[in-house]
Amino acid sequence: MLPKGFKVGGLQSGLSKKKEKKDLALFVSESPASAAGIFTKSIIKAAPVITDIERLKRGGRFSAIVANSGYANACTGDKGKKDAENMCSATEKSFNFETGSVLCASTGVIGQYLNIIQDDFKKNVDLLKSNIGTFSKNEDEAVLAIMTTDTFIKKSDRKVKVKNGEIKIWGCVKGAGMIYPNMQGPHATMLSFILTDAEIESETLQKILENSADESFHCVSVDGDTSTNDTVIVLANGQSGTGKLSEADLEKFIKAFDELTLELAKSVAKDGEGATKFIEIEVRNTKTKEDAKLIASTIATSPLFKTAIFGADANWGRVIAAAGRAGVKFDPDRVDIHIGGVHTFKDGVALNFSEEEAKQSLLKKEVKIVIDLKAGKESSKYYTCDFSYDYVKINSDYRS
Repeated sequence: MLPKGFKVGGLQSGLSKKKEKKDLALFVSESPASAAGIFTKSIIKAAPVITDIERLKRGGRFSAIVANSGYANACTGDKGKKDAENMCSATEKSFNFETGSVLCASTGVIGQYLNIIQDDFKKNVDLLKSNIGTFSKNEDEAVLAIMTTDTFIKKSDRKVKVKNGEIKIWGCVKGAGMIYPNMQGPHATMLSFILTDAEIESETLQKILENSADESFHCVSVDGDTSTNDTVIVLANGQSGTGKLSEADLEKFIKAFDELTLELAKSVAKDGEGATKFIEIEVRNTKTKEDAKLIASTIATSPLFKTAIFGADANWGRVIAAAGRAGVKFDPDRVDIHIGGVHTFKDGVALNFSEEEAKQSLLKKEVKIVIDLKAGKESSKYYTCDFSYDYVKINSDYRS
């Protein structure tokens, strides 16, 4: 269910070395849109990330996002930057968009060139132009074209009833490995593209995205590795006809937007490379929200913790050990830990719990971990997955 005034699609262009793999996607607005974006905070930024940051800083309105899979176009020097610019300019020429009005993204192997030949690339964009649309099939083709090791299509949508009508929000995300997004500030990989027909200026849209990401994309990890290409872009074209939103309607929009980004973020953890379990970690009763989030993220990125969950081992020691090295001061003698609903640790001491009951709870597809510090009133949640044998297999021959 795309918002009004948007068309999307994807096709096989030959940019990926995988035969018959769709590898080029377009997300197009029929009228210039407000835009917001957040990008990897790594000092090693891929060429498309650099290009987008520069274009968004210049301001203005945007008409499309062009994205490829197969090669990340990262660590590719001046040629990589030129290739990213060529992706944008070829799209602008194909659609007669204004120069500088297209954003781009790439995902895949780092350090290899896209080898974009401008005329050939434009031919593919021209072909894709005739195949974009508004149907579910077009949505799926666009998402398939940005996927790498993902195992399923990840997309979501929302409708928001407002005073003057209805607003739609649609979003997609790709990512299964190299997932530990760190995109604070205007900052292969997690890519997410969100489209809405709401009328919202770029400055407000940027704030909405940043705040939403702090509770969604910045609360998910597969392996603790931040990519060179992490990108989230939002386009808002105003074609719903609902006009400038009142404060009450903007709050409704933000609520739906937050729900959508959280659903997308969780889907990334569920599709973690080789994952057999989705894990939700909740840290309760800390002095600050930042403390809770830091502890939760430290647990979520602990290989020892993640392998224990894969083996259905209720090893609370790995939970408390990770919490203890997170850099947050707390009283160990007040801590409680629940693993899969089983109380395993109370006031800093192990409980005599049923190992068999705990094992059965950890054999489920979704597992919840709760750690209570009893030090305040703040809390935070983090989402991750287990580490399995297949994660090692997938990443040991990723380039071959």
